[in-house]
Formats: sequence, C-alpha cells, structure tokens
Amino acid sequence: MDATDASPRIESEMSQHQRGLVDHCLEEGQYESAIDILAQLRSLHHKPSAAHVRQLLFMALYDGRSEKAHVDLSLSPSKKQKKSHLLPSSAATHSAQQLLASFATTNSPAAVIRTLRPSEADPDDDNECFVATESLCITRCRNCWEILVEGFLDPHQMLSSTPKGKGKQREADLTDLSFSERAPVGEIAWPVLDWLLIIFERDEQENTLLPRHSPLLLEQLGSSARRETNAPLNIVMHCLQQSDRRRRLMGSRLMNLLINLSATTHLDFPMLVVSLFSRLSASSLEDISSLMSNLSPTPAVFKFKVALYQKYFSDSNDVAKVGVRPRPQARAQPKGSPAKPRDLAQPVSLVNKSRAPSSAEILRLMEAKTFSSVNTAASPLRMKFELLVSYNAFQTDAPPADRDPEWPNLLRNGAMARTLDAAFGCKGAAAEEGESYRVLLDAILNVY
Repeated sequence: MDATDASPRIESEMSQHQRGLVDHCLEEGQYESAIDILAQLRSLHHKPSAAHVRQLLFMALYDGRSEKAHVDLSLSPSKKQKKSHLLPSSAATHSAQQLLASFATTNSPAAVIRTLRPSEADPDDDNECFVATESLCITRCRNCWEILVEGFLDPHQMLSSTPKGKGKQREADLTDLSFSERAPVGEIAWPVLDWLLIIFERDEQENTLLPRHSPLLLEQLGSSARRETNAPLNIVMHCLQQSDRRRRLMGSRLMNLLINLSATTHLDFPMLVVSLFSRLSASSLEDISSLMSNLSPTPAVFKFKVALYQKYFSDSNDVAKVGVRPRPQARAQPKGSPAKPRDLAQPVSLVNKSRAPSSAEILRLMEAKTFSSVNTAASPLRMKFELLVSYNAFQTDAPPADRDPEWPNLLRNGAMARTLDAAFGCKGAAAEEGESYRVLLDAILNVY
C-alpha cells in the first residue's frame, strides 16, 4: 500500500459508509477497533478524513501512564469509571502512532497533514464522541509544533469539555497554558515528530519547484511577512540533547529541511544562520559535530555550514568582521526612460541571492588568530578543519556560477599550503591535534 512514486494521483474522500464504520467504534470507546478499520481502509486512492487524522493525533499524543490524573476527583464513582473507560489505552496510543506513520507513506503529504494546515479549516465533525470533542484542541493550534510540546494534552483539562460545548471550555483553558518552560517535544510526542518529518520530507521530494523545498513546512513557519523559526530550532536543539540516536537524527532531519528552505527566497538565509549559531554557541563539540555530520551532503547544506563556521570566526576577538559579498545592484535607468518590464513568460526565480564567501576570505579566516569570545566548547582547530572541508565540498558540488574560480588555483600554487602551516602548524612540527587535521586536509584538498 505504500506509495512508491511521486506521480500525480487522485485521492477521493472515504465514503460516508466507511467513515461511519470508524465513527461507530469511536463512539463506543472501541478505539483499537476503530484504528484497525482505518488501517484496512488505507489506500492510495482514498485519503483519511481530516477529523479522523485529528482523532488519531489525539490518541497518539495521549500518555496513559498518568491515567489517574486525567480523572476529575470531584466526579462520582460511577462517572469516574465512565470517564476512565473513554480514555485511550496504551495499546490504542501505540496503534494510532503506527497508523499515522502508515498514512504518511501511503497518501499524499497534503492530504495527511490537512488537519494541521492553517490554510484549510477543519470541516464540521458530526461525531460528538469523547475523542472527537477533545481532539478539537488540535485545530486551534497556530502551528504543528504546539502539539509536540510537553503537556499539550494537559491531564487537568482533559475532561473539562462536553460534547455539546464542542471543546469550548478546553479552548479557554488552552490559552492560559504557558509552554515556555516545557520541553519542545514531550516524551509521548516523538513518534508524532517523526510523522511530521516524514510528511515534510516527502513533500520536499515531490515538489517540482527549485530549489527543492517543502511548501507544507513553510506553512508552519508563519506568514510571509514574518517567518518564525524559533519553535523548530528549539526542537533541533532538544533533539541534540537526547541519548537516543534516532531522536538525535530527527534534529538533523528537521535542520536539513530548514536549510533547504533557506536556499529559497521564502526564508531568510542569514537569519537562520544567526538563529542556529546563537543556540549552538553554548553547545559541546560533540553536539555540533552530531548535528553537522548527519546533514545531507548537498551544495545548500555545504553553503550553510560555511556560513555558520564563518559566523563563529567572525565573532572571534581577533578576526575582522567578514561580510558576505554584496548583492549586485541593478543599474539605474536613464532619467526619463521607462523601467524594463519583466518577461511574464519567465518564471520568478526562488533561488536565495546570498552568496558564499570568496576563497580569499576563507584564507584570511584560517590565518587569523582565534581567541573566541563565543561561549563554546568547540575547538578552533576543529572548526577551521570543518570550514575548509565544507568550503571545498561546496566549490566541488555547487553550480559553476556559484563557485569561486580562484579556489582550484589556491590549492595548487602554494597559497593553501602556507595557510595550512599558519593555521595548523608546519608538517612534523605541529602539535598533535594540528598535525592530525593537517594530514587529513592535505589528502582531502589534494594540496601541493
């Protein structure tokens, strides 16, 4: 059933009868049966309803380990038992997480995530069962990042709404919650984060616009007037703090998606560099290396790495500020002459105009002393090594128009060899760390 190609296909809504089968089980509190039916109905040609995806998300985010806290102590014993019966079991939560992942690989990304899209209002839901009512809190989130926050399904508010109120009480309570001091990804929400990443990655792969990026991810970053990257970057940093390798990889996957977006005109490239740098400045070398080493080896990523390392050295005490190349200015039109109209037949370019630094600027950074004012545990020699490797990879893989033609000459005319001597020490006389990097760079850059 999994989608194996990105060819266009028509996805119709599930029939009313099919939806009714699922709704009946949900009304009876038979969540695992409802999930089983949805799994059997999963098809390339029929997309799940936005309401059912919303209800699956609610069950996937419900933490049954604190079930007692979800029952209002003021209720009578009979009502407590009835309410407890309506809460999803741990098996239902696990099944919901698995089915969401299956939908993400079967149906189109836009169809699966539509309940979280700001551009699409959730259709009226006639089902007034417990999960249908309680899951309405998801539609009131400003973006997909809010549902991941620790404590999103506050146990003290879980049973406050009623079917007739359609979750109005919960809406009021939700606005009073402050997530600023909570983890950006709750323990129960990691599978949902993985689900979102699968959707955004597939959307990026299937998008025909270049540079390749995910329009669905862009929707989750606010309006074009003001893009907000704080929430996803906080998630990236939270991922780096995890001991589980898969969770750490999620941070790199999300960062990769953001970098690809910054290669377009939709997201400000320098802003993303500065925002990530401010978070990494207090991180350990292991965290920085973990994030960078798991990014995709593409020109967009190499360019971003170069800008990030350049920012590190530009903020050092003894390094003069190095700016990016100024953007070429359009020639002024002679006075009285009309401006040349744009050819409407030519598509508008989405390529970000920020350019990589010149080869001369890279050499200057390498030779400068680095007594960093930045609070970081990263080794300056390691950062110089990474900068040179990333810049060389960019000059090798980037389109010819983006390369610096002087770079190959510097590798062959002795200039790079002298720079490596100044930065890492002369061969045979450098300290152990510098000698190791020097040997590796000689091989990688093919310096002579």
